[in-house]
Amino acid sequence: AGGQPWIVGGFLRDRIEGLPGGDLDLVITGVGLDRLGRLLRRLPAKRLGIRRIVRAGKTFPVYKVRATWSDGEIDVAPPRCKRTKEAGDGERRGSAGNAEAWEDASLRDFTMNAILFRIRADRGRFRGELFDPFDGTGDLRRMRIRGVGNPSDRFREDPLRILRAIRQKHERPGFSIEKDTWTALRREAESFPGTLPGERIFAELSRSLSANPVGTVTDLHRTGILARLLPEIPDWGSGPLARTKRRYRVLEESLGRPLPELLLLAALLADLAEREGRGPALHLPRTERAARRLHFPRPRDVVRILTDLLRLGRLRASDTPRARAEAIFSRRKDPEALLALYSATERAASRGETDFRPMLRKAGRTPRLLAGDELLAMGVPEGPRVEEILLQVREATLTGAVATRNQARDLAAGLLARKGTARSGHRGRNSSSRVSRSPISARTSGRVSGTRCPRAAISSNMKKLDRSGPA
Repeated sequence: AGGQPWIVGGFLRDRIEGLPGGDLDLVITGVGLDRLGRLLRRLPAKRLGIRRIVRAGKTFPVYKVRATWSDGEIDVAPPRCKRTKEAGDGERRGSAGNAEAWEDASLRDFTMNAILFRIRADRGRFRGELFDPFDGTGDLRRMRIRGVGNPSDRFREDPLRILRAIRQKHERPGFSIEKDTWTALRREAESFPGTLPGERIFAELSRSLSANPVGTVTDLHRTGILARLLPEIPDWGSGPLARTKRRYRVLEESLGRPLPELLLLAALLADLAEREGRGPALHLPRTERAARRLHFPRPRDVVRILTDLLRLGRLRASDTPRARAEAIFSRRKDPEALLALYSATERAASRGETDFRPMLRKAGRTPRLLAGDELLAMGVPEGPRVEEILLQVREATLTGAVATRNQARDLAAGLLARKGTARSGHRGRNSSSRVSRSPISARTSGRVSGTRCPRAAISSNMKKLDRSGPA
């Protein structure tokens, strides 16, 4: 076909490091983009196991090939030359293949990704030759990440490389970013993120956090990127950064590395949620907007666990802490994640934490003595009063003050009478039974709500907690 194939990029770098290669990148010199596409589509797809060929990329166009024998995609592209962007077929007849490959390497991000391996056929067998024009193998030995040529140019070509440098550093324990590259990175970070799509930012951010959350937030703060990603917290250096790092350390001590994605993201936004949740209402719209802006997957799940975290923090001031803790944990499919986040958050803020495990184990063994439909039959209007009385009866049950169904009904009747006396003479439109059902009353009102008592959920969750060990 007239083209010369070269293996480039991360696959080659990983193999040199002795790691399993990731997705394969091929550069084909001697042909332009359009002709390369035609050549790829002429290949015997069935015999080669080719499932799909898609053209992608704007800055550096590429053909993404899916094959039956590969879990990932194979990127096939002409060299990354300035001439690649020219109009027309883009043929570069007469140009030397090595020169094109060198120019491609000169436009890559870091020297360790600018190593080339030329493939050639020799008597029916494939052989190869390694080319390293920017001493990428030397930088790998020295455990450093160095930009190709002028690193400022490389960062301007694609600002995402700023995050990629940080991510590559933390995915490789012991690596550092070379001095001139770091200086250029900090300078170019002043205009970050510019017009970068949020999903590309999140892809690099999540991988870096997963590899080393403490190191990642430290470098993001040193470059000023953290404040640009989360401007809702303008004073990162005065406390939020230290608390975020302590949260991650405690979580890793408890759960190991890598942390579950939900906890990685919730721990990053915990300070913002705590600031926003200081009022009486537990609504976190700013936190949710930040999660969506950063393209967090399932942002509502992040907001829900942060909301439950704040609810746990308010139990100290509650007169029904055991019953409310039971309600919070019973609705979660991942109680161990909430326990771990709560412990990390309290310890990061140097607050005394409550050990909810004994409380929840007891709740899992203690039957409910009163249901919501019984309160409705006693004349309690559906709504917040049902919730309030059920919580107080459940609290008394968990403390041992109430042990039988008759005692539970007597306590409920006494609470109802006390409420009725306090409110006598004040019935009106607002005392109508048309009160919106709260989440807890809907869950605990028995046959009226059409739901079951959450004791089974607590028992199931406690099995998860027992398996997970102490937080």
